[in-house]
Amino acid sequence: FALAFVYALLYSFGIVGAANNGFTLAFWKSVWLSGNFLESLLYSSVIAFIATVISVVIALAFTVLFHKKLDNNLLSYLIYLPLCIPGVVAAFLTVQILSKSGFVSRLTHRIGLTDSINSFPDMVNDPYALGIILTFVSVVMPFFLLLFLSVYKNERIEDLSQLATSLGANSWQVTWRIRIQVLLHKTWTLIALYFIFLLGAYEVPLILGQESPQMLSVLIVRELKQYDLTKISEGYVIAVMYTVIVTILTILLFSRQKKLQVNG
Repeated sequence: FALAFVYALLYSFGIVGAANNGFTLAFWKSVWLSGNFLESLLYSSVIAFIATVISVVIALAFTVLFHKKLDNNLLSYLIYLPLCIPGVVAAFLTVQILSKSGFVSRLTHRIGLTDSINSFPDMVNDPYALGIILTFVSVVMPFFLLLFLSVYKNERIEDLSQLATSLGANSWQVTWRIRIQVLLHKTWTLIALYFIFLLGAYEVPLILGQESPQMLSVLIVRELKQYDLTKISEGYVIAVMYTVIVTILTILLFSRQKKLQVNG
């Protein structure tokens, strides 16, 4: 990782590379002036944040309301099945189901809800990234559900809930102050890490995303694969900035976790 980062850093400054002639800040200046990096960073962050929040909320609701029923082996297998599906496969399934020529579009046309393919709303390669978000949620939510159910059992949250009820707490206080608070407190690090993971996802945004703006990983690969060799260095600039941001976020995350463990 360190060697790859150093190589990318040198390439971004024009020190190495077939079309580079020596140290220059021109590539960094070009990237900043274009605004593509900041636009892509904001776009990626919003998508990752929305997908993470929706996944966590759904998983929390299922855990709190149906934790006993989810002990059923058959139901558990059905819920956790998406965990076995690679991202690229999930993306292609989304295309087959939610595109204008997909299953849902054909079904709505069949029952008379839509007049033609064009009247079906854009859910793939759309400006609001609905296809990307729905695919992320379908893959990530089962993981959080599995995580929350494990914490629910290990932390004996049901016993704590009964104790709180016996002391006079109402159902809302038990749900919010005991169940949800304990689940989030024990898993916030993994939730944050999954946000970082979705921030750099590649296959799903590549297949389901639009041309502009693009998520960071797709933008980086697009810049690195240009035929114009003089533009490749700009891709390395974006890669370096993305790596620095993710590294800082990760260090801050684990530093905070370590500090909490020491104080605890």
